[in-house]
Amino acid sequence: MHTLKQAKTLLLSTAIPLTFGLVPFTHAEPLTAEDYTKAKNLGEANTRSLHPTTSRVIKVSKHRSNVMTHNEKWMDVYRYHYPTDTTERIIYDVVNDKVIDSKQYKNIQFSATRDEIAYAKQLLMNNSAFMDKLSAEYYDRYHHSLPIQAPLSGLNIKAIVLTSDNPHSIPLVANTKNCGLNRCIYFFFTSLDAPYEYVALETKAIVNLSKHTITPFRHKSEVSDHADHH
Repeated sequence: MHTLKQAKTLLLSTAIPLTFGLVPFTHAEPLTAEDYTKAKNLGEANTRSLHPTTSRVIKVSKHRSNVMTHNEKWMDVYRYHYPTDTTERIIYDVVNDKVIDSKQYKNIQFSATRDEIAYAKQLLMNNSAFMDKLSAEYYDRYHHSLPIQAPLSGLNIKAIVLTSDNPHSIPLVANTKNCGLNRCIYFFFTSLDAPYEYVALETKAIVNLSKHTITPFRHKSEVSDHADHH
């Protein structure tokens, strides 16, 4: 009996230090809002009011092996370079404010950021060809005009980044064959008013942020033949 108690005591005495020794590794300090802000501001400033002619941070996430050891916190920062259409993946040490590693990749697209969408919407509102198509269709359907100030505010807007992973998702219209390689945002619109909020307008647009171009089109009448597209 005494021997059994000694064995239990020995087992606990060896297990407890091991458990405590693992605590710093299994309970890493979580990333804070300040950490994310610091990572987003890495490198070139991300100006909200101007077109990012060089690059913009488009995604920030925890590094997959982000374990709090030796007071380090690593993050993956993805920065898109518009002139070269490359996505740079930066492993960033937030605590020590240094870049651990950096590699560039082609043909990798993530979701559009709020700043990219806001900039693209501004381009659309300044494009008379697009606004004429959209305004005319909206009036024909609903018998009233879009707001004079901020006309797109009268619509539900869906914005998605086109990728070359699934070429069938890219609308077959002029100037879109490089979308996926270029950073293109596809916009489509619905009314804010019930029961039409789920009925998309035929007028759509693709904004190519890499080339700084806009392609407005009506989905049924201006979609090109697949052979012409390629």
